Amino acid sequence: MVGAALTYELARRLTSPNWAIADEHARRIWALERTLHVAVERELQAALLPAPWLLRALSSFYLLGHFVLTALFLLWLYRRSRPEFARLRDALLLATAVALVVHWGFPTAPPRLAHLGVADTLRSLLGVDIGSPGHAALSNPVAAVPSLHAGYAVGIAIALWRTGSVFARTLAIAYPAAVLVTVVATGNHFLLDAVTGGAVVAVAYALQPGKSWLYFRLRRGVEQPGSSPGS
Repeated sequence: MVGAALTYELARRLTSPNWAIADEHARRIWALERTLHVAVERELQAALLPAPWLLRALSSFYLLGHFVLTALFLLWLYRRSRPEFARLRDALLLATAVALVVHWGFPTAPPRLAHLGVADTLRSLLGVDIGSPGHAALSNPVAAVPSLHAGYAVGIAIALWRTGSVFARTLAIAYPAAVLVTVVATGNHFLLDAVTGGAVVAVAYALQPGKSWLYFRLRRGVEQPGSSPGS
């Protein structure tokens, strides 16, 4: 996972954003959403503007909370079930690789930077300017589609659902919903970006075999369930 993060960062630094193309792609997505009657970005943000404390919390969650919770969940899953952890890990790695290709071939500006009437809550409420043409050092500014925030949330939801407990399955529904509201309300992603990100991770997860291809088998000599000593 660390290696994948470093690879993603290296690829980002080697890519020079083409803002003209990224803005054009953002407008195409916006037009498609309006055709499908799912262009909810402005309305959702406007509904939350009277509660700046909530938008501030969502913006903070977008910047840091998502990464912290994802890391903590992976650590928990690693301790709970190595095969389940390996399967989710490989799905996230595959989905991230696919996303990198899409980011390169279809760079897309986020709504907050595409001049579509969506406010940049990161800047206005937190004073953080990331991704804009003058401050692109801390993020990939034209990687709106697919949304890896939403995609990773769907991956976590799948793993939670597979645990079978009522509490975990409740979280499996609530967590991706919260991430969806976060990425849209803060102007970082279009609704279709989030849907695409979730679909990429879901497909990547479905493609994983029962036992992960990166999962190391138990070493020889270690007793396995159902085997006799020395077998």
